[in-house]
Amino acid sequence: MKPRNSQYYRFKIMNHSRLIAIMSLCVSGAMDAQQSTPTFVQQEVLPDGVEKFVVPTKSKENAEVPFYVRIPAGYRQHPESKSYRVLLSCPVVNGDGLKNLTANSEFPAVADERGWFIVSPTFKQTGAETRDRKLSYYYPETFSGKAVLDALDLIQKKYPIATDGLLLHGFSGGAQFVHRFAIWMPDRVVAVVVNSSSWFDDPSEKSQQIGWLVTIGESDPSYENTLMFVQKLKQAGALPVLRSYLAMTHERGAKVPALDTEFLKFYDDLTRDKLSAKRSFFSPKPQPMIPASRMPFVADTQKWRYYKSTSDAAKEIPEEERIYLPSETIAKLWGTAEEGEK
Repeated sequence: MKPRNSQYYRFKIMNHSRLIAIMSLCVSGAMDAQQSTPTFVQQEVLPDGVEKFVVPTKSKENAEVPFYVRIPAGYRQHPESKSYRVLLSCPVVNGDGLKNLTANSEFPAVADERGWFIVSPTFKQTGAETRDRKLSYYYPETFSGKAVLDALDLIQKKYPIATDGLLLHGFSGGAQFVHRFAIWMPDRVVAVVVNSSSWFDDPSEKSQQIGWLVTIGESDPSYENTLMFVQKLKQAGALPVLRSYLAMTHERGAKVPALDTEFLKFYDDLTRDKLSAKRSFFSPKPQPMIPASRMPFVADTQKWRYYKSTSDAAKEIPEEERIYLPSETIAKLWGTAEEGEK
């Protein structure tokens, strides 16, 4: 055997090293070529009049939350004094925000007529997280509330929307989020529609300054929870409109959308003059936008009948069964007029 420092071994080592270097370059080049090869990523196709805004959050499952925004038909830039109303519509649990824009088919026509921007997010969570106040997007104090506020600020940089005076709507998992957002950020919200939420957070004193519409099926497992929540709203000073539907389960029945829409339209009209006003840092004592004494109709949840607030029949309705209705249009969608009240 020849010594390792012989000329033979020096030649073999040199050639072996060169071979390894050449092979490394080939492998490296192949990997670089593979990495640099463009891959086709299907772009999300958005309908006409819909844009997407993305907001980062601290949530691992919601690192980037997409917010889909439907611009009202006929939109045009107005002077800075003009602000556009936002309807925040939250989809069902883990629902797609883009699909939600078309799922509630009654809203686009109203939004076009009134100049509303409809904003719909896509949030995600696991089933085990739904009651975890540190992880679930149902609870706005975690990350989802800030995500909404950040999204509104981002949208406002492009469109002259009002980031307060919000209208909220949600069904099922969407109702879970919007009712809590209203409690969490009451100074930003004008009215909220809660369709078939399964469980609730307790309202605060400021909840009374918001218009509340709460609907539920009487065959929904959450019927009792809903009645309890409405009672708590009343105890907080609010004047919620409750409507339950016989034989309706956990669904948004055929009669619900019309009532939802008219309710939101009413509060849009009621507060439109204040929409462009600068936010005040002075916090007056919370109170309903319309006090009970000025409500035109009073309803009885046991009979599903409504009466003029000045009638003797209205005065006889027990407080726990009493519902105040702010307009005749809403009253007609809510129930039946007593004889002589039509």
